[in-house]
Amino acid sequence: MDQPSSMWGIVSHSVVGASPLEQGVLLLLVILSIVSWAIIFAKSAALKRCRRNGEAFVQAVLGAAHSGEALERGKAAGPSPQLAVFTAAVHALEEARNEPEPPAAAGHIPLRTRKNLGERLRIRMEAASREQFSKLSRGMDVLATCGSASPFIGLFGTVWGIMATFQVLGTAKSASLQVVAPGISAALIATAAGLAVAIPAVAAYNRLSARLDEEQERSDGFMERVVFLIGAADEQALAAQPARSPVATTTTTATPAAV
Repeated sequence: MDQPSSMWGIVSHSVVGASPLEQGVLLLLVILSIVSWAIIFAKSAALKRCRRNGEAFVQAVLGAAHSGEALERGKAAGPSPQLAVFTAAVHALEEARNEPEPPAAAGHIPLRTRKNLGERLRIRMEAASREQFSKLSRGMDVLATCGSASPFIGLFGTVWGIMATFQVLGTAKSASLQVVAPGISAALIATAAGLAVAIPAVAAYNRLSARLDEEQERSDGFMERVVFLIGAADEQALAAQPARSPVATTTTTATPAAV
């Protein structure tokens, strides 16, 4: 039988002549490769869209006259962590303003102060940011698993193929290269396939993780800006209110009785 001369012919010939378990290992590696590349393309597109929408929303906030206008422009720009953070801050601020002021007893400090309001806003914004980045991070664990497990799966197929080749070699009457070469070639293809799956998956995971960290830093910086803007607006609103007149205190002076 003529041996194939091209690389693809050698690979296909070796795969066809491999054992069912080795073929199953190669099929599993092909599935992992398809899954990893699908995640790579999906996450790359999602992060690109997230950055574009986030930059558009920041420009909308800077050019808006009030929070309602900023939300309308931001929704037109598309979903982004910055939009979710700003929406959570506006809703928390509206809820805080609609709550009745707790009565303050004499000699006691009310629990709901301006500082507590800032903490409430920060907590709501951080929760919204975590939810958004949790959605963006979905599938990253699968990509990491594909990158870390594929070399070992390929190595398992290689070890199994070499074991089967040595068994054939032990029962063969003549130990020649033509007897062991097809089995060893098929076994080594499993290792090559595992590396072909793992190398792009690991490289893409590191790159996507770095881009996620960059977007997280952008969202955190925008969060600090929102806290500053709301605090400045609160101070301006308080300064615009008429000052309360101090409580009048009446003192009674005792007049001496007429003698």
